[in-house]
Amino acid sequence: MGIMRIGHVDLNVLDIKATRDYYENIIGLTVEREDADGTLYMKCWDEWDKYSMVFRPSDESTFNRIAYKVENDSDLDDLKAKIEAYGISTEMLPANSVAECGRVLSFNLPSGHEMNLYAEKTFVGKVTGSTNPAPWPIDGKGIKAHWLDHALLIWI
Repeated sequence: MGIMRIGHVDLNVLDIKATRDYYENIIGLTVEREDADGTLYMKCWDEWDKYSMVFRPSDESTFNRIAYKVENDSDLDDLKAKIEAYGISTEMLPANSVAECGRVLSFNLPSGHEMNLYAEKTFVGKVTGSTNPAPWPIDGKGIKAHWLDHALLIWI
């Protein structure tokens, strides 16, 4: 059992067009999904899952949630029990409640930030492939960020 890595960060943004331009052309993320409401799901080239950043058009620039991937679906049940034993309420969301994800364990940190844990997300593979891959993609835009490595949450 274990939390493996950061899965995605979900943000509201004031200007979805400017956000797309910046993250696509400067940071080098690719749009993997775009919903009818303008929500963008983007990923870095060295990530295996469908997306690592979610940008939602909004009148307010805010943080929605952060998600971490766990090793196995059964880990969600174990972590649910441990988090609740710590005194934090949780909710188990059914598959596809979060785009492209299986079941999701949702709860709020003491800071108020929403946290999601999941084991399954649509697998799309890396841009460079997995058999004798190049060290980085030849094509692409911007700085070609490898992967989402960390996020800073501030409690004010």
